[in-house]
Amino acid sequence: MSLPPLATVEALTVRLGGEALAGADLARARAALDDVSALVRLEAGVDWVAADAATITAPAAVVAVVLAAALRGYRNPDGFQSESVGSYSYQYAQGSTSAYLSDAEIRIVKAAATGRARAYSIRTPPAYEWPTQPRAPWEAP
Repeated sequence: MSLPPLATVEALTVRLGGEALAGADLARARAALDDVSALVRLEAGVDWVAADAATITAPAAVVAVVLAAALRGYRNPDGFQSESVGSYSYQYAQGSTSAYLSDAEIRIVKAAATGRARAYSIRTPPAYEWPTQPRAPWEAP
Protein backbone atom coordinates (compact mmCIF):
# COMPACT_ATOMS: atom_id res chain seq x y z
CA MET A 1 0.00 0.00 0.00
CA SER A 2 1.43 3.36 -0.98
CA LEU A 3 1.26 6.25 1.41
CA PRO A 4 -0.50 9.51 0.49
CA PRO A 5 1.67 12.55 -0.25
CA LEU A 6 2.47 14.82 2.71
CA ALA A 7 1.02 17.86 0.90
CA THR A 8 -1.96 18.33 -1.39
CA VAL A 9 -2.08 19.25 -5.05
CA GLU A 10 -4.33 22.15 -4.04
CA ALA A 11 -1.61 23.58 -1.78
CA LEU A 12 0.92 23.23 -4.60
CA THR A 13 -1.52 24.90 -7.00
CA VAL A 14 -1.77 27.94 -4.72
CA ARG A 15 2.01 28.31 -4.88
CA LEU A 16 1.87 28.02 -8.66
CA GLY A 17 -0.48 30.98 -8.92
CA GLY A 18 -3.85 29.41 -8.29
CA GLU A 19 -4.80 28.09 -11.74
CA ALA A 20 -6.33 24.63 -11.59
CA LEU A 21 -4.14 21.86 -12.95
CA ALA A 22 -5.47 19.25 -15.34
CA GLY A 23 -4.22 16.42 -17.50
CA ALA A 24 -0.46 16.00 -17.73
CA ASP A 25 0.18 19.00 -15.45
CA LEU A 26 -1.93 17.46 -12.70
CA ALA A 27 -0.17 14.11 -13.09
CA ARG A 28 3.23 15.86 -12.93
CA ALA A 29 2.23 17.73 -9.76
CA ARG A 30 1.06 14.50 -8.10
CA ALA A 31 4.26 12.71 -9.10
CA ALA A 32 6.41 15.56 -7.71
CA LEU A 33 4.53 15.47 -4.40
CA ASP A 34 4.82 11.65 -4.21
CA ASP A 35 8.56 11.73 -4.95
CA VAL A 36 9.37 14.44 -2.41
CA SER A 37 7.12 12.88 0.23
CA ALA A 38 9.04 9.61 -0.16
CA LEU A 39 12.36 11.44 0.29
CA VAL A 40 11.08 13.27 3.38
CA ARG A 41 9.84 10.03 4.92
CA LEU A 42 13.19 8.39 4.22
CA GLU A 43 15.10 11.21 5.94
CA ALA A 44 12.70 11.38 8.88
CA GLY A 45 12.01 7.72 9.46
CA VAL A 46 8.40 8.72 10.11
CA ASP A 47 5.42 8.23 7.80
CA TRP A 48 3.23 11.01 9.29
CA VAL A 49 -0.02 9.26 8.43
CA ALA A 50 -2.80 8.58 10.95
CA ALA A 51 -4.22 5.11 11.59
CA ASP A 52 -6.94 5.70 8.97
CA ALA A 53 -4.14 5.69 6.31
CA ALA A 54 -5.47 8.92 4.82
CA THR A 55 -5.02 11.72 7.36
CA ILE A 56 -1.64 13.46 7.20
CA THR A 57 -0.14 14.27 10.61
CA ALA A 58 3.03 16.00 9.40
CA PRO A 59 3.95 19.29 11.08
CA ALA A 60 3.46 22.46 9.05
CA ALA A 61 7.23 22.87 8.59
CA VAL A 62 7.45 19.44 6.95
CA VAL A 63 4.53 20.23 4.65
CA ALA A 64 6.30 23.48 3.68
CA VAL A 65 9.46 21.53 2.84
CA VAL A 66 7.50 19.08 0.69
CA LEU A 67 5.79 21.91 -1.18
CA ALA A 68 9.03 23.84 -1.76
CA ALA A 69 10.89 20.79 -3.08
CA ALA A 70 7.95 19.65 -5.23
CA LEU A 71 7.60 23.15 -6.64
CA ARG A 72 11.26 23.12 -7.71
CA GLY A 73 10.76 19.88 -9.59
CA TYR A 74 7.45 20.92 -11.09
CA ARG A 75 8.71 24.25 -12.41
CA ASN A 76 11.84 22.79 -13.96
CA PRO A 77 11.12 19.18 -14.95
CA ASP A 78 13.76 19.06 -17.68
CA GLY A 79 16.52 20.37 -15.44
CA PHE A 80 17.36 23.46 -17.47
CA GLN A 81 20.07 25.53 -15.85
CA SER A 82 19.97 28.69 -17.95
CA GLU A 83 18.42 30.30 -20.98
CA SER A 84 19.24 33.30 -23.13
CA VAL A 85 17.17 35.11 -25.72
CA GLY A 86 18.78 38.24 -27.14
CA SER A 87 19.83 40.43 -24.25
CA TYR A 88 17.63 38.46 -21.81
CA SER A 89 19.37 35.82 -19.73
CA TYR A 90 18.17 33.71 -16.80
CA GLN A 91 19.95 31.05 -14.75
CA TYR A 92 18.33 28.52 -12.42
CA ALA A 93 19.96 27.53 -9.18
CA GLN A 94 22.50 24.75 -9.62
CA GLY A 95 21.45 21.38 -8.33
CA SER A 96 19.92 18.06 -9.13
CA THR A 97 17.27 17.81 -11.82
CA SER A 98 15.34 15.13 -9.97
CA ALA A 99 13.49 15.46 -6.70
CA TYR A 100 15.89 16.39 -3.93
CA LEU A 101 16.02 18.01 -0.52
CA SER A 102 18.47 20.77 0.29
CA ASP A 103 20.66 20.53 3.38
CA ALA A 104 18.48 23.09 5.16
CA GLU A 105 15.32 21.15 4.27
CA ILE A 106 16.86 17.94 5.63
CA ARG A 107 17.67 19.70 8.91
CA ILE A 108 14.06 20.91 9.17
CA VAL A 109 12.69 17.43 8.50
CA LYS A 110 15.01 15.77 11.01
CA ALA A 111 14.19 18.36 13.67
CA ALA A 112 10.48 17.77 13.12
CA ALA A 113 10.94 14.00 13.26
CA THR A 114 12.83 14.11 16.55
CA GLY A 115 10.76 16.90 18.04
CA ARG A 116 13.90 18.84 18.83
CA ALA A 117 14.51 22.16 17.22
CA ARG A 118 17.95 23.65 17.51
CA ALA A 119 18.40 26.66 19.72
CA TYR A 120 20.91 29.27 18.73
CA SER A 121 22.37 32.14 20.69
CA ILE A 122 24.42 34.99 19.39
CA ARG A 123 26.83 36.84 21.62
CA THR A 124 26.98 40.53 21.00
CA PRO A 125 29.41 42.71 22.89
CA PRO A 126 27.97 45.25 25.29
CA ALA A 127 27.32 48.64 23.74
CA TYR A 128 29.74 50.33 26.15
CA GLU A 129 32.63 47.94 25.82
CA TRP A 130 35.74 49.78 24.69
CA PRO A 131 37.64 48.20 21.84
CA THR A 132 41.15 47.09 22.65
CA GLN A 133 43.84 49.50 21.59
CA PRO A 134 46.14 48.31 18.87
CA ARG A 135 49.69 47.67 19.99
CA ALA A 136 52.74 49.17 18.45
CA PRO A 137 54.88 46.62 16.57
CA TRP A 138 57.69 46.88 19.17
CA GLU A 139 55.37 46.09 22.13
CA ALA A 140 55.11 42.55 23.44
CA PRO A 141 51.73 40.83 23.09
